[in-house]
Amino acid sequence: METLVGRVAGMAKHVWWATRPVGAAQVFLWWCGTLLLASAAVHGVVALVDGGPWLGSVTWRKPVVFGASFGLVTWSSVWVMRQLPRRWFSWPFALVFGLSSLIEVGLITLQKWRGAPSHFNSATPFDEAVFSGMGITVLLVAAATGFLLVWAVLDFRGTAVSRVAALAGLLALAVAGYVGTDLIAAGDQVYATTGHVPEDLVFGAAGSAKLAHAIGIHGIQVLIVLAVLLEGAAMATRTRLWTMLVGTAGYAAVYTAVTVTAYAGRAWTDPVLPVAVLGLVGVVGVGVGFWQALVARGVADDRSAVAV
Repeated sequence: METLVGRVAGMAKHVWWATRPVGAAQVFLWWCGTLLLASAAVHGVVALVDGGPWLGSVTWRKPVVFGASFGLVTWSSVWVMRQLPRRWFSWPFALVFGLSSLIEVGLITLQKWRGAPSHFNSATPFDEAVFSGMGITVLLVAAATGFLLVWAVLDFRGTAVSRVAALAGLLALAVAGYVGTDLIAAGDQVYATTGHVPEDLVFGAAGSAKLAHAIGIHGIQVLIVLAVLLEGAAMATRTRLWTMLVGTAGYAAVYTAVTVTAYAGRAWTDPVLPVAVLGLVGVVGVGVGFWQALVARGVADDRSAVAV
C-alpha cells in the first residue's frame, strides 16, 4: 500500500512540475483557473448543505460545473503556453482568456444566487443583459482558444508527444464550441416556442448534447495527463509517440461516437451498432494508452529507486 501511495504521489508531483506556470502571464492564468476551481469547490459544499435538485435551470450544478470546467480549461491553457515561446501577445491572450472565463462563470453564479436562470432568460432587462454578457464573454473565450490553437500549430516547441496532446485537445475544444453554439440555438428555439427557459437541452428526441459538449471540453486534460506520464516513462521515443497516438485516436473515437449519437437524437446509451463499436474501440484505445504509460512510468520509478 505504501508503495502504491508513494507511486501515485510521485506521479502527481511529476504532473505538477510539468504543468506549473512559468512567467507572469502563465501565473495570471493559473490563478484565474485556481479561483474558478475554488469557486466550484465552495459551491459544491453549498449544494450539499442547501440540498435541492441537481438538474434544472436554477441549481447549484451550474456554478459547480461551469467553475470546474472553465478552471480546468484555463489550467490546460497554461500547460500549452509552457510549450510555446514567450511573445508580446502572451499577456493580451492571458488577459482575454482569464478575465473572460472569470466573468462568464461569475455571471452564471450571480444568477443562481439571485434564484434566476442564467441561460435563455429575458424575464427582466437585467436578466437579458446578463445573458447577453455571457454570450460576449464565451465568444471571447472561444476566440482566444482558436488563437491558441493557431499559435500552437505555428510555434510549438515541445516534444512530439506534447504536440499531439496540445493540438488534438485544442481542436476538440474548438469542436466543443461548435456543439455549444448548436446547444444555444436549441435553447433559443425552445424559449421561442414555449416562452419558458428550458430545464434541459437535448438534440432531437434524446440526443445527449451536453455530454458531447463536455467530452470535447475535457479531452485536453485527459491528453495532457497522458502526455506528461509518457514523458517520464521508460520507453523509446518512438514508442512514446505511438502510445500517445493510440490514446489520442481512442479519445477521438469516443468523442466522435458520442457526438454522432447526440446529433442523431439518440441517448448516449442507445447508439447504433457501428457507432457503439467505434466508441468501445475508442475506450480500449484510451485505456491501452494509459496502461502502457503507467506501467512504463512505474518501471522508470523503480529504476530511479534502485539507482538511489
